[in-house]
Amino acid sequence: MRIMPLIIAAMAAGVCAGFVPEVTAAQVPEAAEYGSVTASSAVYAPNAAVDPPVGPKRNGSAKALSLDEIQRTAADVTGDGKPDMILLLGQKREAGSPYYEQLYVAVDDPPNKTYLLFRSDGGYTPQLALCDVTGDKVPEMLVSASTGGSGGTSNYYLYSAGGGKPVVLPTPKPLTITGSFQNGYKAKITVHETGKTYTIDLKDRKRIYEENGVYKKGKLVKPVDVSVNDYAELKPVDIDKDGVCELAGIQRITGVANADTIAYAHSVWKWSGSEWVLTSSQVVKAK
Repeated sequence: MRIMPLIIAAMAAGVCAGFVPEVTAAQVPEAAEYGSVTASSAVYAPNAAVDPPVGPKRNGSAKALSLDEIQRTAADVTGDGKPDMILLLGQKREAGSPYYEQLYVAVDDPPNKTYLLFRSDGGYTPQLALCDVTGDKVPEMLVSASTGGSGGTSNYYLYSAGGGKPVVLPTPKPLTITGSFQNGYKAKITVHETGKTYTIDLKDRKRIYEENGVYKKGKLVKPVDVSVNDYAELKPVDIDKDGVCELAGIQRITGVANADTIAYAHSVWKWSGSEWVLTSSQVVKAK
């Protein structure tokens, strides 16, 4: 659905539910920043117009963006006990393209007469998930967007609007993993965060590896180091049922080629108040 920008004056006049703030390219105030992600807030009064986020002008004028509404949901993400309207919006360079150049999360908080705006890099098939990951009893907002590459990875952005303040939180870094093929059609893979090494049986690939000169009668002909991708999946799951979500990640591990998926690394992360702590991890053979 194509959503044309509405001016902030319309919001101030009472058009709050389902608003789309008018923004300009690369012009969101960077009140909070983490990497390429920004967050900002503005206050609007019932009977007064508030200028939209603006910045450097091109050719003497600031060009307003036309944004697609990707997802819409209502939830209390500010912690005032009243539902807020959360919109996941995307900007495309070409209308028919599946790729979004920029992604925005807009939070309308009518009781406090504020709106919060988060901006991140784009991607394919963006999605928004809500869950309390910090333990403050207010859900955070996790945005995912596929990179579209052959690795099957996605980028993830985590936002908090608790107390009506826009905060960009880090996401857990992918596991650091190394490994290599061994004699006897197997691979040894080590997760450096835990120091644990896993042995992956590769006998089911014996014929292919023999035909391609990787093995000869079970003996490794040439060294093969495994490759590890970034997160293919990172999703909020309340694993221990305490009302606070952990983030569960999956990374793909490949052998002789990107298409040669030999295993998956699973990790579970819990927010400690200042950083993500790894609570469990394992490497499992790909089926």
